[in-house]
Amino acid sequence: MTQRNNIYFLSDFHFGLADTQTESLKEQKVVRFLQSVEDKAQRIVLLGDIFDFWFEYKTTVPKGFVLFQAQIKRMSEKGIAVDYFVGNHDLWQRDYFAKELGVTIYRKKHQTFDFDGKTFVLGHGDGLDSKDIGYKIMDAVFSSHFSWWLFSLFPACVGIGAARLWSRNNRRKHRKYDMNDLKENEPMYKFCVEYLKTNRADYFVFGHRHIENEFLLTNGAKYINTGSWIDASPYAVWDGTELLLKIFE
Repeated sequence: MTQRNNIYFLSDFHFGLADTQTESLKEQKVVRFLQSVEDKAQRIVLLGDIFDFWFEYKTTVPKGFVLFQAQIKRMSEKGIAVDYFVGNHDLWQRDYFAKELGVTIYRKKHQTFDFDGKTFVLGHGDGLDSKDIGYKIMDAVFSSHFSWWLFSLFPACVGIGAARLWSRNNRRKHRKYDMNDLKENEPMYKFCVEYLKTNRADYFVFGHRHIENEFLLTNGAKYINTGSWIDASPYAVWDGTELLLKIFE
């Protein structure tokens, strides 16, 4: 029997961003990838912005992308752990993925894990810039229970439609920045450097920036950004001894 030893890290599918055909093809490719690693994976880590917008009403969730959800459910039932770090686009997760699909939801900006004796620091990647006070204020507002409650007052057809339109326009405005590789000036890279001054870690894995990247840090640590599935299909895999950044063709 095949040993399930690998841990896979993926982020930023932004399901719902483009037209129906484009999103359908993207979903099919994500599902093909998950199916291709199903017999080798002990864990799947989704690092946020899986959906371009997500909001759970008490009895309603956004429609679509059921192939992806069915595959996640299938893997969960096979005993494959699935972790989901909410991103800045899908932070309004409640308990649908946990109760219906068996997924573990994480809301912290970063969380530490031990895999095979190595320390991993994982998260979506937003909000790690200590100097970006404006973003921190906006994030606190959107993450508040009051904002959740206020948005829930809108009918689903109105609230979700308006939010998706805003999200798409916002993504287009930030497209140029998203494709600008800041290298050592990346806020996440700077976070890793500062973190290692007072803490121990072997690997940092984040998404958010839409540019797949890897950097060697001090003391042999490594930072990887898993990029976005909008243009390519990047992912990272830990095989028990090595963390690699790859592209799914």
